[in-house]
Amino acid sequence: MPRLRMEKRRLLPFLGLLLLLIATILISMELALERDRVMVPHLVGATVPLAMERLREQRLQGKVTGEDYDARFPKGAVIRQDPPPGSWTRAGRWVSLTVGRGSDTLFLPDFAGLPRGKVQALLGANGLVLEGVSQVHSARVPKGVVIAQSPPPGTKLRIGAQVSLLVSLGPTEPVFLMPELVGKEGRYAVQTLKAWGMRVETSSRRDTGGGSARVLAQRPVAGSPISPGETIWLELGQRGP
Repeated sequence: MPRLRMEKRRLLPFLGLLLLLIATILISMELALERDRVMVPHLVGATVPLAMERLREQRLQGKVTGEDYDARFPKGAVIRQDPPPGSWTRAGRWVSLTVGRGSDTLFLPDFAGLPRGKVQALLGANGLVLEGVSQVHSARVPKGVVIAQSPPPGTKLRIGAQVSLLVSLGPTEPVFLMPELVGKEGRYAVQTLKAWGMRVETSSRRDTGGGSARVLAQRPVAGSPISPGETIWLELGQRGP
C-alpha cells in the first residue's frame, strides 16, 4: 500500500500538467474561434458599392442574388440581406443581397402624339404590356401616331399591367367611281387615271377604225369604286392597214 501511494504521488504532477495542457489548447481554440467570428453589418438601404465596402471592413464577402420591387427604397438599394444584420458568423462568409427595383407601381404617361414604335418601347421599359392596337383614319393625326390610350394618362398601374392603343391610319383615301372610258382617246384616258393616282396597265389590239388610238376595253368596269394606287387595265386600239 505505501508503494502504491508513492506511485500516485508521482503521477499527480504529470496529471496536473496534462490537465493544464488540455485547458490551454481549449482556451486557444476558443480564442481562435472568437477572432474568426464577426458581426454582420446592417446593409438594408445602402447602395451595392457601399454594402460591399461595409462587408469588406468586417472581413465578409457579398453577392447580389436577386432583385425585387419595394417602394420603401430607391432603385438599386439593398432591400434584404442574409444573414440578417446583427447576427454572428465566421469571417470570409458570403452575405446574400437582394437589390430593389424601385416601386412596383407607376402613373401612366400620356402617349398621344407619339409614334407607335416609340410607345411600345416605353411600355416595355416600364414593365407594361401592350394588350392590343386599334386603328382608325384621322385627318389630323399622321399615320402611325397614337391618338388615344386605355387606361387614360395619369392612371396608377402596377408593373405588368396591360395598355391598349388607338393608332391613326392617316387621312381617309379618296374613292372614285371608274369612268366609262371605252371609246375615249387612249392618251386622255391614261392621263386622267394617273392624275387620280392610279396605276395603269395597257395592252394593244389592232383596230381598223380611223383616227387616234381609242380605248377598246377596261377593267374594272365603269361605275366600280377605285382608290389611289389601284391598278387599272386598258386595252387600246392599235391603228394599222
